[in-house]
Amino acid sequence: MANKDAPRGAYPVDSLGGPINHKGRLYDVDASNGTAIFPGDFVKLEADGNVAPAAATDELLGVCIGVQLVQLSDNFLSNNNLSETEHPGYLPASTAGTIIVVDDPNALFLIQSDGTIEAVDKGNNADIVAGAGSTTTGRSAHEVSATTGTGTAQLRLIDYERSPDNDVTAANSNWIVKINEHFHVDVTGV
Repeated sequence: MANKDAPRGAYPVDSLGGPINHKGRLYDVDASNGTAIFPGDFVKLEADGNVAPAAATDELLGVCIGVQLVQLSDNFLSNNNLSETEHPGYLPASTAGTIIVVDDPNALFLIQSDGTIEAVDKGNNADIVAGAGSTTTGRSAHEVSATTGTGTAQLRLIDYERSPDNDVTAANSNWIVKINEHFHVDVTGV
């Protein structure tokens, strides 16, 4: 059975060592960020304290699960410079704003692979593939790389999704991953 090739980024599904907590923390994005941020995108912390989308080999802070909506009250807009009518569910490129990030180092995320990862790869490491999200659907295009191994990489493959429509022997299977190279676990700062 072929898996559907439909990248959607990463979404929290569980946690190691405790009850699942989808609690997100607010992080600022400055207007110098030239890449849109979508729910499901992995993000990194920059030296100026703002966040930006992560790429392969970046140290990861967590996963964006939403954009703080602009609230219009008494003719005053909050810190996001998006009107309610133009807010598309993601933070457009070169737009200052605030995103919600699951930054728990023990969080587990569900994500699609960009190729074939088999059951024997469970426990191996892999980097992210940071595809450009869709401004039409608002969906992330981040995936886990099918190039796996025991060396250093951003994610740890915890298990494949145990679902009848997830064929772990075929491309684009869904995997449960943990951030392996996490900002809150590393001893060095930005």
